[in-house]
Amino acid sequence: MGRVYYYHQTIYHKGLNKSKTIAAMNKRELQYKIELQEKQWAQQWAKKLTAESNKRIAEQKRAERAQKALNDEQAMLEAKRLTVEAEQLQERINSFLINNMGSAAISKDALKDNNSFDKPYPANPVFVQPSREPKREDPAFNPTPSFFVKLSSKKMEEFNKDNDSAFTVAHFAWEKERNAIADTNAKRKEYYDNQVSIWNKEKQEFEEKQKEVNAEVDAFFNNISDGQSDSVVEYISLVLNNLNLPLDFVPSYDVEYTEENRGVIVDALFPTIDDLPTLKSVSYIKSKQEYKESYYSDAQLKKTYDSFVYQLVLLYLNEIFNINDTFNLIDSIVLNGIVNTIDKTTGQEITPCILSVRVSKEDFAQLNLLSIDPKAWFRSSKGIAAAAISNVTPVQPVQTISREDKRFVEGYDVVDSIDSGENLAAIDWQDFENLIRELFAKEFNGNGNEVRITQASRDGGVDAVAFDSDPIRGGKIVIQAKRYTNVVGVSAVRDLYGTLINEGAMKGILVTTSYYGNDAYEFAKDKPIQLIDGAGLLGLLQKHGHKARIDLQEAKALLKNDNN
Repeated sequence: MGRVYYYHQTIYHKGLNKSKTIAAMNKRELQYKIELQEKQWAQQWAKKLTAESNKRIAEQKRAERAQKALNDEQAMLEAKRLTVEAEQLQERINSFLINNMGSAAISKDALKDNNSFDKPYPANPVFVQPSREPKREDPAFNPTPSFFVKLSSKKMEEFNKDNDSAFTVAHFAWEKERNAIADTNAKRKEYYDNQVSIWNKEKQEFEEKQKEVNAEVDAFFNNISDGQSDSVVEYISLVLNNLNLPLDFVPSYDVEYTEENRGVIVDALFPTIDDLPTLKSVSYIKSKQEYKESYYSDAQLKKTYDSFVYQLVLLYLNEIFNINDTFNLIDSIVLNGIVNTIDKTTGQEITPCILSVRVSKEDFAQLNLLSIDPKAWFRSSKGIAAAAISNVTPVQPVQTISREDKRFVEGYDVVDSIDSGENLAAIDWQDFENLIRELFAKEFNGNGNEVRITQASRDGGVDAVAFDSDPIRGGKIVIQAKRYTNVVGVSAVRDLYGTLINEGAMKGILVTTSYYGNDAYEFAKDKPIQLIDGAGLLGLLQKHGHKARIDLQEAKALLKNDNN
């Protein structure tokens, strides 16, 4: 029996234009998975920013080189340096597989937080010391009387009273100063004690959070050892994201692990030939005081691209199978290579699969990767790809990631029970959703296409999902059914668009028994959304040999009576 997830949260990364719905059994697991995914995205985003920055820097340097009045010797050295850099980059591409075979697996300690609490302990307060307390016997209050004062007892008495008064004033001032200093020191002590308390609290929170994170890492590795699919998938994604490609390209991966057959399926985003560096060498022409750049020919680029792609296939397989050194979990891998490119016939973005191969653990263990010809191995392993992989020819994957969704339930047939007298706007809402699922199953029927209905929830989510298996124009289509008797406003279309983004679908379809307002059509006109109103629904039914009717006023009356 599969795991039941009680907590879900959809997270986004604006820069990468990615979204993903995270599922977990508890809040702590949910937060851990969110942090793990955000960390992977952060790494991908950092790589992308670095690549863009390097590109800008390269362009800036090229412009600066044209402006600088370098002497011939400096210019020739610069040309040589640029040529060496280009040659070294090309060598890294040509030897990519061999150079990366020694990459270490991601250990438990590498994921744990082993940092020390680095906030400095509060500095001891500096207390102000009061001045010395005045004494009556101090010389300042006992000056020597003059000769004439001594002659008069009255003057002598006044002289002593003045000294007493001076002492009293001085002592009062000292007491006032002492009290002010004591108050200042008390405040400094209070502030210090408060800072120490804050420091201790923050240190305790840091250690508790660190302990919690490390416990989650321990649990994560325990789950991997137990073969729990979601944890194995996360670990494989971590391993693959840990690879560094010698290109200005940000890879991504969709991974599936099936515990029952110990099989892994990876849909990996591969670079295109446009991601390869084209610079071959740089020379300096003294007579013109300018640089001349030479570039690889198209034939050379295609050869390099094919070589790199097949090396990358072997490296991905090697990294995943190496997981068995720590966790004996994987018996076979299906690797599907996907690319983001443009369909030159339509100008639209497409993500075709350009290669696919299945490899068993036993067969892969027989390979000597230090001496292998990656392309020859791929062919001998019955891998599927065009003769020239740089042509981006779509192929049918050996096996695709399961399209099973825990929301999917078995549908039931409705359309055959509908007759020409049936008012679709008044039928049971669950029957209506199944009718739409069945109708679109007929519409998408054939060539491996599939339509599934989700659990009845009446929450405005996905009512059905269609899967178009065409390798170029196909993909996931979300369908919502609205058995309405009033106008469908723009909010329903906005909700569908949000669902389309969250589901990672390529199209959304909204079907209603009613009709749409102008604002709904206006919102949908530049988006991959199709709006089907009541008339369109009846037409779709008629297309597949069924008749029905829609009477909104009758439905309103019937539904009102039902509610009463």
